[in-house]
Amino acid sequence: MFVDSVDSDIAPSGTLLGLLQRGRGDGTLHALAAPRVEALSALRQCMLNDPRRDWQVENRSLYYARLHTELDAGLDQIEAHLFHPDDLLPADRPEERTGLALSVLGHLASYGDHEALLLLRRYAATGANWQWALDELAVRDEDAGLRTLGPAVMARFPLTAEGDAELAEAARNAFEPRPWRLWAEDPARPDQAKRLHRMQERGSFDRWQRQLSTPGPRPGWSVREVLAWAAEGSVNTLGEAPTAHREAAAARCLAAVAGPDDRGQLLAAASGGP
Repeated sequence: MFVDSVDSDIAPSGTLLGLLQRGRGDGTLHALAAPRVEALSALRQCMLNDPRRDWQVENRSLYYARLHTELDAGLDQIEAHLFHPDDLLPADRPEERTGLALSVLGHLASYGDHEALLLLRRYAATGANWQWALDELAVRDEDAGLRTLGPAVMARFPLTAEGDAELAEAARNAFEPRPWRLWAEDPARPDQAKRLHRMQERGSFDRWQRQLSTPGPRPGWSVREVLAWAAEGSVNTLGEAPTAHREAAAARCLAAVAGPDDRGQLLAAASGGP
């Protein structure tokens, strides 16, 4: 989430809320020393109204999950936030509203909070930001629990050409492939497994086609061309999130094409880049 530096929702740094919003280490100490009602209010404000400028570069979920455990905060407020009617409204980036709360639930589930695990399962089955919840479950839930989610997730994609294309894209873009593999190998649901196997075959063919006609870096590209290609994905004229994130791919390309003579150009890009 991007917060305006002039007119923002960030509280002054000397307040308990301001400390927690900034992820300050002493914020936890102040929260534990403050009246419990005040500490819970500040913590919930942070978890349910993501204060980070960019959730992709600031990790705050473990910080809040630990404090949540120390305060024995309960899950009622998180549940109400996740299943609020706003969750059903169309949104370009639903992760901004629910991503932090889902990540906190993931850590709580890792700590053995079974209610947090059940809440993640429920949201993965019915919530708008279901892919985030599924990724949290993929590294924490048991195989049996993940298998039960297969029908609900598959039902999101109609049995049409468009639905199959969306299903293939969702499976391809998943951070954690484990649930999809379990669903494709589930003997209790042969129709589901057959559909996913068909999508995997189609995905392999599409990947082969993309490799033949990729607009990205090709053999023979120079360091300058790779840097220009990476910069195209971070062009941001309206103060919004970048349309593409090519840094990792560009770094791999640079490792292959850069030589000692390119050192000055790389240093200049590193010092002046976004």
